[in-house]
Amino acid sequence: MTRDLTPLFLSDAEIAGLRIDPREMVRAVEAAFRSLSEGRAVAGGKLPVRLSDGCYFTAKAGALPDEGYAAVKWYGVVADNDGRGLPGFVPIVILNSVETGLPLAVMDGQWLTAARTAAIAAAAARILAKPDSAAVGFVACGRQADANLDALLPHFPLRRVVAYSRTRASAERLAARAESLGLSAEVARRPQDAVAGMDIVVTSVPRLPGPTRFLDAGWLSAGAFVAMVDMGFSWNELTVPREAAVFTDAFEPGTRTSREMLNLPGPFAADLAEMIADPAGWRADGSSRRAFVFAGAGIADVAAAAVVYRHALARRGLATPEAG
Repeated sequence: MTRDLTPLFLSDAEIAGLRIDPREMVRAVEAAFRSLSEGRAVAGGKLPVRLSDGCYFTAKAGALPDEGYAAVKWYGVVADNDGRGLPGFVPIVILNSVETGLPLAVMDGQWLTAARTAAIAAAAARILAKPDSAAVGFVACGRQADANLDALLPHFPLRRVVAYSRTRASAERLAARAESLGLSAEVARRPQDAVAGMDIVVTSVPRLPGPTRFLDAGWLSAGAFVAMVDMGFSWNELTVPREAAVFTDAFEPGTRTSREMLNLPGPFAADLAEMIADPAGWRADGSSRRAFVFAGAGIADVAAAAVVYRHALARRGLATPEAG
């Protein structure tokens, strides 16, 4: 009998419908970075193809040989799509078998990117944020805010959500969702109201034409942790205090500066692989402000794609490659 070598094609709706527990995604991302720290995983370089300031494409890749998977995420960023009613960020992920090189699945990358990004932020927060963090502020309230809230909830005793967005409707939507999860929630009129007094702050402001550095790190409370999902470009880097500890997901070991263009270029105190290898050395002390600024390492896309693939196989009643 000829083996069917056709890869799975997974739409965004089908992936979202798998209802993967965010805790599983956090565990998978942590395991991937642990493997990276131990030299058992490979993080590929970034491949950018820039057409203009408003249109570019990028590939990120990595491999987890112990799990048997490699993956590449190819995404386009098209600023004009906003006026077309289309997403400005358009990702697709290809998952391959390390053993055979064959493609196992081709996946829409929207849900996957949001989930893996939130998992990276949660993995960092589990080390850098205060364990008793109860208040979280969101600056920008789209898909990333939803995913980050879901990823943080199992790991912290959150009670209060403050939402700020350039469109009040999106902030109201996130606040209503937080209330449906049993949290108190409010919509902020000013961005500083979603930063000051918060234990955890998540910023996921889209890169828009013109200046976007409108957040002041001086608003952060002592002991606060901020996940700069937006590569730090919503923050005025000149306001970051010298005593603040700044981290990233992946840096160049020789220089301890980012492999990608971030608004806070480093040098960084540690990257996520280092932190996961020695979490006790980086635990929150309750007083210093800590920032985690990142663009998303490709190794996390492999981990997330592997989780999605296994769940998709189970949903379809198919055996995994490992099970024969």
